[in-house]
Amino acid sequence: MGRVKLSLRLVRPVLLSAGLAGLAGIAGLTGCTGSTRTAPPKTAPRPNAPSRPRPATKPKAPASQPAPEPPAPAAEVPPAPAPQPVQAEPAEPAGNAATVMVRVGLASDLAAVTLPCCNGEATVSGNDRVLAMVSPVRIEPAPGGAQGGFYRLQVAALRDEHQAQDLAHRLGEETGQPADAHFDAGIDLYRIRLGHFATRDEAEAEAKRLATLGVSGAWVVSEGAKVSAPALRLIQGTSSSVVPGRWIAIDSQESWVAAQGHRYRGRILVFLNDRGTLNLINQLPLEQYLRGVVPSEMGPEQYRELEALKAQAVAARTYALKNLGEFNREGYDICATPRCQVYGGMDVEHALSNRAVSETAGQVLLYHGELVDALYSSTCGGHTEDGKVMFPLKEEPYLKGVPCVEAGTAELDGDLPRGQLFPEGFTRRLLPPPAGLDTPGALAARLEALAGLAGLPATSARLRSLDRREVQRFVAAAFDLALDSRLLLAPEDVAYLVQSPPPDWSEEDRRQAAFLLRSGLVTGAPDRPLALDEIERMLLAFSEMLQVVRREETTFLSLGGAEITVHSGKDEKTYPLSGALATFRKSGSETRSGALALVPGDHLTLFWQGERMIAAVQEVDPEGAAYDRTSRWSSWTRFHTDSQIASQVQTRLPGLGYHGFEILSRGVSGRVGKIRIDGDHESVEVEGLAVRWTLDVPDTLFTAKRLEPPGKEPGWLFTGRGWGHGVGMCQVGAYGMAQRGHTYRDILLHYYTGVELAPVKLNSQGAVVPAK
Repeated sequence: MGRVKLSLRLVRPVLLSAGLAGLAGIAGLTGCTGSTRTAPPKTAPRPNAPSRPRPATKPKAPASQPAPEPPAPAAEVPPAPAPQPVQAEPAEPAGNAATVMVRVGLASDLAAVTLPCCNGEATVSGNDRVLAMVSPVRIEPAPGGAQGGFYRLQVAALRDEHQAQDLAHRLGEETGQPADAHFDAGIDLYRIRLGHFATRDEAEAEAKRLATLGVSGAWVVSEGAKVSAPALRLIQGTSSSVVPGRWIAIDSQESWVAAQGHRYRGRILVFLNDRGTLNLINQLPLEQYLRGVVPSEMGPEQYRELEALKAQAVAARTYALKNLGEFNREGYDICATPRCQVYGGMDVEHALSNRAVSETAGQVLLYHGELVDALYSSTCGGHTEDGKVMFPLKEEPYLKGVPCVEAGTAELDGDLPRGQLFPEGFTRRLLPPPAGLDTPGALAARLEALAGLAGLPATSARLRSLDRREVQRFVAAAFDLALDSRLLLAPEDVAYLVQSPPPDWSEEDRRQAAFLLRSGLVTGAPDRPLALDEIERMLLAFSEMLQVVRREETTFLSLGGAEITVHSGKDEKTYPLSGALATFRKSGSETRSGALALVPGDHLTLFWQGERMIAAVQEVDPEGAAYDRTSRWSSWTRFHTDSQIASQVQTRLPGLGYHGFEILSRGVSGRVGKIRIDGDHESVEVEGLAVRWTLDVPDTLFTAKRLEPPGKEPGWLFTGRGWGHGVGMCQVGAYGMAQRGHTYRDILLHYYTGVELAPVKLNSQGAVVPAK
């Protein structure tokens, strides 16, 4: 689209690669995700949550990017390796990559950790000491050589790694104070902290000075200093002891251990970090780890396609191995949040996702023999994006934008003449009208025929007119409804449902009208005759109530020969197609007979008479035929006022000010790759995923329209598709592909360009390498 701005005050352009932030004026940052996350999820997919679909995976910073100065270097360089498991792991063939142990960060910077007791026989170990766990254990930092605590200013907590690192670097340059950003596994954010003060007063004085630079809202926090003699205090019951070193391990002879109200396979580790606080970690074999990842990323109850779950398992395995050790200085390999990939431990495991993991065991994605960075997101909006558009520092050739749609539909044509309305075309075939369709006698004949099909005795009542009261009296007699209306309605229901009936209606007339209305059998205002379309809806409703016709809500899967396969409830069913089949296509508010162009995932209502399918009604999906159309994020709108956008800009680009924005570039999918924010004295370009956070939208595949409603604050209407970054595998799209018969191999090779699916193994040094 063209230039989008309120006013331009261009003094000095500043390039912000991959979401690098400006300096000055941080207001109200509290360390929560509300300002940056626009969806619940993911079931999202995340599916469990597509409810809670998967936010972006951030690229690593390039080696050339200057690292922020730490406040106080630790006395020990990288942390010691995690202690070896005490319990025996299931036997694996030598060299099998399944023996890779993964350390998952569950929480960071805890003042203390209390672990419950006990799941079977459990032990607590550290520094070659092993103790039986007989009661809950409390672990606290006890570094013998630590200096007294010092004070720092926390100025922000941001989701984007590069934005956080750049803000810390620029704060350090601007203030001359040491500044850094480190990831907190517990809140899924990067904390940006500044300074190293001996007293709280000094820290508060610096906070006031920062406010003059526009950095407002900083608050004082305390940190431990140099941990030169690390140790941990172990408290169990009334006994207390100090264990030298950084590690405590909790092992159980059973299949799981407990921490923070959840169950985890493997063991729990407690690690003393360089800040003098504790990190909580789950260590377990790779394949067991994946059993807690796959259902968290793609809920098997909602996305119950094995091939899609297998594709997710391979992508998650590849991502884990590629990024193993990313947080080694914090004592773990990978985090348990959307920053890495979501891990829910043993509590979220499901038989179907466990099967997906086991049936793909050891399989990964390779490009020219190297593990790929297997990014994935919830919903791509019909087309994925080139990696470099969303992550300007990533130009991997396998992260190319591809269509998330497949040409072609399954054709199903019934034998009704085209263009007949539903339900009229269906009910006229089921209950053929005699001559004079709009006469009382014709309607009475059809109702009596319906009663006969249901096995009810003939009625002696006569239908004298199409007056609503006369019809109600006739159907009450023909279908024996008098007692129903008396027993199944309270007087209050009658008064509530039938307001202002004609004055000549009796109490029985009002009761019958209320019962028929509540049952959905006869609807409409009580003071007007029945319209022809209302008569047909009434005939269908009575046909279903009397079990003459049965309705089945299904999801279409495939069509082959004279059979149709659907999902019905939780089951997959295949039905024969009869020659006499009425087919209807519902598009918008109108449903008419005609040929059906079916795509897997379409909602299909089947009507049965006995064991014979007699009608099928397709609901045309307004989202089109894309693989990911079933996601609730396939389409979305957001309206943000100028002040709301200004607040977001203040959060992401502190001190810049806001006078408008302009879209500068789009990628192959149409996603916005770069925008320019016009500030008070300069303009700043924002690239890639940071566009999403800065404008607070679910995805960057959007259009923006300027709205200036009278008497209200002007702003921008964003209309878009997708949820996430749109790079790599589309999770809901993978589900759509599986619905259409594609295998997990098809799915992976579609979304990752030029890759191969191959097993991996461990070499003699224990490193992960492709299997020959």
